[in-house]
Amino acid sequence: MKIYNTLTRSVDEFTPINENKVNMYVCGPTVYGPSHLGHASTYITFDIIRRAFIYLGYEVKYVVNLTDVHDDMIKEANHQGITIFELADTNIKQYMKDLDALNIMPADVYPRVTDHIKEIVDMVSRLEKKGYAYETADGVYYRVSKFENYGKLSGIKFDEGVTGQRVDTDKYDKDSVADFALWKKAKEGEPSWESPWGQGRPGWHIECSVMSEKYLGQPFDIHGGALDLRFPHHENEIAQSEAANDKKFVNWWMHAGLLNVNGKKMGKSNHNFVIIPDMLKDYDPMVIRYWRATVHYRSEINYDKSVLEPAQKALQRLRNYVTKLWIEVKGKLGEVDPDMKAQFEEKLSEDFNTPQAVAILWAVVKSKDISSKNKLATILDFDKVFAFNLKEFTQSDHKISDDLTEKIEQLVREREEARSNKDWDMADKLRGEIENLGVTLEDTATGPVWNIVK
Repeated sequence: MKIYNTLTRSVDEFTPINENKVNMYVCGPTVYGPSHLGHASTYITFDIIRRAFIYLGYEVKYVVNLTDVHDDMIKEANHQGITIFELADTNIKQYMKDLDALNIMPADVYPRVTDHIKEIVDMVSRLEKKGYAYETADGVYYRVSKFENYGKLSGIKFDEGVTGQRVDTDKYDKDSVADFALWKKAKEGEPSWESPWGQGRPGWHIECSVMSEKYLGQPFDIHGGALDLRFPHHENEIAQSEAANDKKFVNWWMHAGLLNVNGKKMGKSNHNFVIIPDMLKDYDPMVIRYWRATVHYRSEINYDKSVLEPAQKALQRLRNYVTKLWIEVKGKLGEVDPDMKAQFEEKLSEDFNTPQAVAILWAVVKSKDISSKNKLATILDFDKVFAFNLKEFTQSDHKISDDLTEKIEQLVREREEARSNKDWDMADKLRGEIENLGVTLEDTATGPVWNIVK
């Protein structure tokens, strides 16, 4: 297996620390509001990667953090007149609902920052004792200039003019603008916890260093997240963890490509901000999964409504085909085709090349050399990675009789013949007969597709 490593900037042969076991940490949401489409893209990306590891025979421990204390949360909680704890509980509940709708496997652990204050204080204390952290009137800061390899992940080297902060309120009285907050001393009315530096709360970056170490050890195999987290967040995690523990933090860094909406960076100022609950009102969540699987995880991806239309059509064709196969084989699966499986695994092992893996799936559908029983077994086997829920379309409420299936197929063939002869009246007559049987018919670039009306 070969995976692109952001740290080395190359596709390297992947070797886990413990044979056939993968410890993986993926940055989760800051829960001040519902997750958006960019989050959905990242969640689906790493869910498919996780499933691919499992498919290829690895045992995966998967950790996703929940940031439940942060400047943005304090601001939003004050705006709503509630506590950050109430805000977090509401949005975590919505987050879990969204993950379930998108068919994303639950993480093995969802650590919350507020449950790990003691461990965070301990790491900040270690950094202070070793000279990597210093206290000011506003908080405790990490001294970037002391960490020799700062910038090795992002390529952004230490510079007095380069800030490692996320928000303006982090820019307090400190030795360098590049230094970042490890612990923020409390202001009046803010949530806070006891520490050697007085009441306060954690900085943004320290949480992931602490929680990944607690649940996965150091070093661990893979740290993932969206590309925009590479700097400063992931760069600062490396600086903290390696300074605190005097050893490598993570072996592999994986970053999902950024998502644009209508060709622009998603944001409320661009009027193109899409939250997951709103999107799921308009689209089948499996269509979103299909669309994401057809773009390589490291590629920048652009969303507009037009990109989901071909995904929706392709997924419907796949569902129809699975339904028809199930009827044809009367529910009896054959064997997974070994040649197709080998090709499928090869594409997954090439830096998780899911677009090519999807192409192998369609090659199974189109093959004339694989029996129907083996085709169905192979398609459902591949869906262990994609999780399009294709098995659902082998259930009784999606079935039509064998005789009716054959009649529809015959009428579709006759209509295609009429169209090729430019007998448009006959083609229209046959379309009407097809639709009267309780299905819809759509002409696509790859041929006619009929859908069962449910």
